[in-house]
Amino acid sequence: MREAIWTRVGPATGLLFVVVLHVGFFIHGSPDIRPTDAKLSSWLANVDVNRFGLGVYIETLGTLLLIPFAAWLNRHLRRDGTVSSWPAVAMLACATGWVILTLPINELYVGMLEQARKGLDIHVAQTVVSISQASYDMTAIVLGLSLVGAGMSILPGGVMSRWTGWAAIVIGLLEVLSAPFGTDATPAGLLPYIWILAVAGYYTFRPGRARKVVSAIAQPSAATGLPVTR
Repeated sequence: MREAIWTRVGPATGLLFVVVLHVGFFIHGSPDIRPTDAKLSSWLANVDVNRFGLGVYIETLGTLLLIPFAAWLNRHLRRDGTVSSWPAVAMLACATGWVILTLPINELYVGMLEQARKGLDIHVAQTVVSISQASYDMTAIVLGLSLVGAGMSILPGGVMSRWTGWAAIVIGLLEVLSAPFGTDATPAGLLPYIWILAVAGYYTFRPGRARKVVSAIAQPSAATGLPVTR
């Protein structure tokens, strides 16, 4: 029963990760990547601080959901016992690292908004925006390595389709190599989320096959009492 629940809940957290994170982002919004002094001053003067704080909170909850999804994926990829453990563990570690590195970034904006009400110098505000954006761009390296680890775990095993593994590796490498150029500010920055959404959606709404695999691996032989596979 516990395994059946985790089979559904684990991938569902991946769906919620993508949806809740982006809902939070659209609620609070953010200034342009490289705003002029006039545009940034206008944004600071007109943003709703309460709405911004709510959006950041929702986005934080969404960001945290990547950890249980990565934990489920780690367990799922190693299920048949034929896959080396280190790529899957590296995937989980990098996903957790991405969460840890990403969470403080929005808080820089929160602090900037609080100080803007007290007459924050626009050049200081520009520095905060630049640091925040550069920090977020660099987190793409960690997220990309997480996808590469997932892809390396998928390819040698039979739990997931090989094309899913190749897609993870290509997207992950694209993230790593493009991080200095601000990939997350372009449509390419959405690719990791699309990959997670596709995998999580498939296993959330079609978990029956995964449960059969587990049953086949664990089911004892009637003659010998030993686990057999079909």
